[in-house]
Amino acid sequence: MSDEGECKSEQLEKSEEAEEKKEKVEGQEATSPIPNTISVPEVDDKPTENKNQSDNHADKTDETSSQDFAAYEEHMTYGADGGAIYTDPSTKQKYKWCATGNNWQPLSIDETVAGQAGDPYENEHYKWCPKTQQWLPKKQETETEHYKWDDEKKKWVPKQPNQEGVYGVDEHGERTYTDKDGVQFFWDATKSAWFPKIDDDFMARYQMNYGFIDNTSAGEKEKAEKEAAEAKRKEEELKRMTAEAEAAMSRDNPASSAAVPTGKRKAQEPPKWFEMDPSQNTKVYVSNLPLDITMDEFADLMGKCGMVMRDPQTQKFKLKLYAEKDGQIKGDGLCDYIKVESVNLALKILDEYNLRGHKIRVQRAQFQMRGEYNPALKPKRKKKDKEKLQKMKEKLFDWRPDKMRGERSKNEKTVIIKNLFTPELFVKEVELILEYQNNLREECSKCGMVRKVVIYDRHPEGVAQINMASPEEADLVIQMMQGRFFGQRQLSAESWDGKTKYKIDESAVEAHERLSKWDEFLAEEETDKKASEEKKEEDVDSPETQLLPGDATP
Repeated sequence: MSDEGECKSEQLEKSEEAEEKKEKVEGQEATSPIPNTISVPEVDDKPTENKNQSDNHADKTDETSSQDFAAYEEHMTYGADGGAIYTDPSTKQKYKWCATGNNWQPLSIDETVAGQAGDPYENEHYKWCPKTQQWLPKKQETETEHYKWDDEKKKWVPKQPNQEGVYGVDEHGERTYTDKDGVQFFWDATKSAWFPKIDDDFMARYQMNYGFIDNTSAGEKEKAEKEAAEAKRKEEELKRMTAEAEAAMSRDNPASSAAVPTGKRKAQEPPKWFEMDPSQNTKVYVSNLPLDITMDEFADLMGKCGMVMRDPQTQKFKLKLYAEKDGQIKGDGLCDYIKVESVNLALKILDEYNLRGHKIRVQRAQFQMRGEYNPALKPKRKKKDKEKLQKMKEKLFDWRPDKMRGERSKNEKTVIIKNLFTPELFVKEVELILEYQNNLREECSKCGMVRKVVIYDRHPEGVAQINMASPEEADLVIQMMQGRFFGQRQLSAESWDGKTKYKIDESAVEAHERLSKWDEFLAEEETDKKASEEKKEEDVDSPETQLLPGDATP
């Protein structure tokens, strides 16, 4: 009896737990508008009586869930991506089923508006079929401009070119091709290409599409007449505009109109002295300087307020220290800056500046004419010098560095070779300079690309300069040429320091000696030539060379 009582008590407890679970499920369905998933009955290893009770409970839950799904189905829709969307009938809030999280998530306002704007049963590639209750793909195009869909291969394949053309052979046995427009092409075997056949039909079709130029005499005559008429019209328009401008000027200034005849140009005035505008004056005058000041010290002093202009030819600072006839410095000087702003800075900083016990004075430079103005004495700047000066200014104000971090200097591309020759060698045989250049270029080209070879034939150390494409190639040249013997002379190779100048200009005395030697050489050559001609004439007139009758000719 006790065993049966225990079994009955366990069955009562099981039934009570099942009823509590059922009440909880019904409470959740009543409170939440979103349908829950169908619950799966738990597997219990109890006796068969408990199994029957759990099966009955599962059947009841299946019936309730199917009834609830039927109630929710009228509020279900599907989005553009095929996802299910549930709309709460009471709050009009929309929920979307999340497959990854396996739950319902509320839709945002933007997604709701986007869903309302378009058709929820159709998107770009698919359309909802209410009969089959499935998303079916839309009918797509099977052909584009360059591709075509192949049903057998199930992929897009490119169209075959010239598919509408016709191939053939002409009467001469050459291959021909006619396209869809009727243009005929012939095959060129040497160039392996199709070329259009130039005939009357082709020229007519070409001129009909692109027009043509009439090169006949009548067309040229018509063109010349049009150009003459256009030139005449422009000339009349220019005269009319000139007359209107002169009339306007005469109304504004009656005195000038009376002095200058109408229709004639005013004579150009000769150049004259003019005062420079202070806003463009870049020069300052410095006074009360120490009498023993040097040009370097003066340059350092004026460089505190800005960059000093350099001469394009000599690359020296445009500074001047005025001196007496005997060379003694007067104590005043002139400085030319690049920017006008440097002048204003010098007036504020350097004026009344104490330099070694001298309170210097700085002011804008003002120039006065002494005597009569002679424009011929003013140095004329060439266009090349102006461009060079402008490039120098741009380089000075360029913010970019000369070389990047870790990059080697440009002067390291240049190799200096010494003890290569003696200057007397080229005095005797000038053509050896070209031979030395070719030999150096050929030898150094083993290390890289040689850009330039220069022989300084007047340098006493026998210097040659070789410019390579990169510093690494220059290092290889130095390694190859250092300590090498050339013509019983041991060479030395090193990188150029970027400052040393090896070119030696010819002095006036040396130039005079060279020209005099050249004149002597020409005179000797002329005398030798005359002597050889006189000798030939003497040989011809001598009786030994004359032939007598009956003598055999050589």
